[in-house]
Amino acid sequence: MLVMLAAWFGTLGQAGDDVRQGPPFPRIANCYGVGLAPDSTDKDVEEVARFDLLIGGMWANWGDPESVSRLSEKIAAVRERNPRIIVLDFSCSAPYADPKDATFPAGGWLLTPDGTKVLGWPGTEMIGLGKPEVVRWLAARAVDSVRTKHLDGSFIDCMGSGFDWWACNIESGKPCEIDADGDGKPDDRAALDSKWVEAKTELAREVREGLGPEPVFMANQAGEWAFDRLNGILFEDDLDYILDRRASRDWPTLLAAYLHWTQTPHRPCVTTIVSSSGIEPPYDPWRTMTEEARNALLDRGKSLENRMRFGLATTLMGDGYFAYDLHTRWRGQRWWYPEYDAPLGYPTGPGAEQPDGTWRREFDGGAVIVNPTALDARVSFDGTRVDLSSDKVGREFVVPSHDGRIYLPTTDEPRPGGLADPDPLMTLEGPERVVERGNSVLVRLDRAAAVFDDAGRLLTLTDGKHALVSEMRPFVVVDDKWRDFAYEGCSHRVRDDGVVEFTGRRTDGGVALEFTQEVRGDGSALTVSYRWRAVTGAHFHMFRQQVDFPVAVYGGGSFNANGTRGMLPVERAPEPGLAGGLREITVTSPSARGIAAQTSGDAYLVDERHYGASAYRLGFHPVQGDVRAGAEWKYDVKLSVR
Repeated sequence: MLVMLAAWFGTLGQAGDDVRQGPPFPRIANCYGVGLAPDSTDKDVEEVARFDLLIGGMWANWGDPESVSRLSEKIAAVRERNPRIIVLDFSCSAPYADPKDATFPAGGWLLTPDGTKVLGWPGTEMIGLGKPEVVRWLAARAVDSVRTKHLDGSFIDCMGSGFDWWACNIESGKPCEIDADGDGKPDDRAALDSKWVEAKTELAREVREGLGPEPVFMANQAGEWAFDRLNGILFEDDLDYILDRRASRDWPTLLAAYLHWTQTPHRPCVTTIVSSSGIEPPYDPWRTMTEEARNALLDRGKSLENRMRFGLATTLMGDGYFAYDLHTRWRGQRWWYPEYDAPLGYPTGPGAEQPDGTWRREFDGGAVIVNPTALDARVSFDGTRVDLSSDKVGREFVVPSHDGRIYLPTTDEPRPGGLADPDPLMTLEGPERVVERGNSVLVRLDRAAAVFDDAGRLLTLTDGKHALVSEMRPFVVVDDKWRDFAYEGCSHRVRDDGVVEFTGRRTDGGVALEFTQEVRGDGSALTVSYRWRAVTGAHFHMFRQQVDFPVAVYGGGSFNANGTRGMLPVERAPEPGLAGGLREITVTSPSARGIAAQTSGDAYLVDERHYGASAYRLGFHPVQGDVRAGAEWKYDVKLSVR
């Protein structure tokens, strides 16, 4: 991945004419809920006009010419204030539709083998995208929304590759089987994925053909099959997955994908990263929450400015747009931050990785630095700068882990600013072997450091620049829903002997486990010892201890296990399994970085890209199947930096 990024940036120079024809940076978008309507006030118009891209969020009674005319007047007023704004219609969602829409094909709904419809996003039902008449209906909506509403283009939601299992009964989580071909039998998942990709490919083709080359066509996610049809895609919540550890995704992989999608052949580019506070509201907060509770939720989400800064700085490594709001369940707040008004102008060149793992990009009006690593980073400049977020003036600054900053040249005298640096710093070097800050614990090794959260999950083992291990945790499920056990009552303490001890519970419904986890750092080695007790009896569909080695670091490298050497493929391996029956394994990157791992049980190495994670995953099963209440077990994992 690092090689790929280097090759990518080697093709970029100063901002091209197409970039300079667009608005200056940063470019700010609003997703789904900006709320421009026929009765919008002058204040509404002024707030909406600050954005550079609107993805939906315009409301009118489309069957009432007067209502449509009044909305058109509001859009015209917005354009008068911001002539460069791009306004897209949220025309449809690929997996589901409103069951009250009389124009939808009567036989187009998605069914289960017993003929039951499947619920989608609240208020919708799933549709049979594999049927040509459904694809034609979606395409017509996307094209017609531009022609009749006279907007700049069309946006289609949920165009990710494959069948949209995540959307089926999303509110209840009720499992279901799908019978898309109507033969009364459950469909094969791989066959459904293939059929849905074919349908979405055809949908993208029909929409672009119907729109012609000039209107903007954007989708929420998409595969390479749509690259030549689109002006860009929406990366929805990808950064949240990284920040909240909800999936084994890594920042370099996201950055590479984002940069790729800023180069679609149709101009202007509207590729957008939208991230959120990570605070999850109910699906219908207007019905289930009081106004006071809703406002408190919004205030809390808006205040998590480090998440906003990380998303904005990541986006500024490329030429796309950025949006930040509460959550995917409640998008489109008109939140505005001082960083959005930064007078950056246009980039003078591409972003570049720095020796400490941060990324930096220069603009006409200043510099942007994003820190995607697990450690805090010290940065310095030759001249005096002001940190736009803290108002600190000087030449040396700290960019905290998973944060970003904009630095502008200034002639002001040095001042401390109003946003204190994190204390203590999480850095590679320092006198203490163990550093605690908030819910994070750093264990220093020789020329490396391990970072844990309060639940004992290893978030990274890093050499200060790259994650040598991107994650280590127990993955526990009781059925085939693959829902990991929740963490409850977790805490940690640092013992007098320097061992970090984590305790807590893991639960799923009525099933509960207790754990104690000890972490020891000794030289270049990290030993993690687990002890478990079953509070209740359970049947484990899977209890896997897993260690993830990121593809971004090790792709093209090698592993040595049981005296056998194997390659770590750059591209996804034809089959998931790479090696098995392991108690010791050493993985080495192309640049000779490496980790030696020892496990208490027979482990296997898998190319986890087959299952959606960009990692080579080492896993073993300490227990499996039925476990009685009161049962206890223990195991160790030792990681040594080479």
